[in-house]
Amino acid sequence: MGMKTEFFEARDWVRDHLNHDVDHLVSTFENTIRSLGGLLSAYAWSKDEAFLEKAEDIGKRLIYAFNSPSGIPYFQVNLRTGEATNEKWSPRETQIAAAGSLQLEFRQLSKVTGNATYAKRSEQAMDAILSLMPEDGLYYTAIVNTELKPLFGKIGSRITFGGRADSFYEYLLKLWLQGGRLETKYRVAYDKSIDGMHKILLQHSTPSNLAYLAKKNMATGKLIHEFEHLECFMGGLLALGA
Repeated sequence: MGMKTEFFEARDWVRDHLNHDVDHLVSTFENTIRSLGGLLSAYAWSKDEAFLEKAEDIGKRLIYAFNSPSGIPYFQVNLRTGEATNEKWSPRETQIAAAGSLQLEFRQLSKVTGNATYAKRSEQAMDAILSLMPEDGLYYTAIVNTELKPLFGKIGSRITFGGRADSFYEYLLKLWLQGGRLETKYRVAYDKSIDGMHKILLQHSTPSNLAYLAKKNMATGKLIHEFEHLECFMGGLLALGA
């Protein structure tokens, strides 16, 4: 696009003013996919060390979120102190998307820094999640991460490809791709979840016969016939996995 002036202005701001030494609890998930992921992407395109330096700076702060008994990360972490907790309304549980949508970024951070810890901690968390694999491949939105052995949670728990679960299924496929299609456990988990989606959640409207994905309330066992904007990625995901 030829926007070199704008790029270097942005690079200079990142290098000279971006500060992650903040004494606040922040979302582990949001800061991983947006801040860490954005910095890693900028470095991948430009090879400018300013982006790599800031990526590692925030990565070494976010990694404290993985210091839970189960190894499945806490929902939020203080970027200055390393204190990590779940949300106040759900102190024992985190969300499957928040815990299972970090691995692409931390694996890439290990690749570009040579520090294997980032990949190791994030992969251990994913292994703990995969140990809960349901028969139909569909995960509860809530997962208890505050005990040695993880288990599915109860607070507002449902199965869905929408909010609180969506990107977990996306990352299963993309981890398999990122690893050169060699890490079959991710592809197996993805395929199983898609089979479960077709069998349980895929519905058709009346009278138009339009396909949509329902949700399932795990407390009642009943389907919730609603489709949300956060599920609109599924067309692209299915095409990528075809």
